[in-house]
Amino acid sequence: MKKALKINNIYINMETIVAFDLNYKIDGNRALYLLTNSSELPFLEVEVDDINVEECKDYQAQKVTTTEFIRIKRELCVYMGITL
Repeated sequence: MKKALKINNIYINMETIVAFDLNYKIDGNRALYLLTNSSELPFLEVEVDDINVEECKDYQAQKVTTTEFIRIKRELCVYMGITL
């Protein structure tokens, strides 16, 4: 069964994720870097920003709340079989 990871208004097929970095930072903020084998979305940066969360104009650079970041990280780890 295929599983999709929801990040704001984007759904990513979890089977296309080939690598991710849980310790990524953007301007000192916690972030997540996803690398996929999809030509439509080769990479995605997910930055934690509780203050400036609005609809992101850049498809590959999304901002999420801390709660959403924790959910995304948890779903990725569970799907990949990683225990933190």
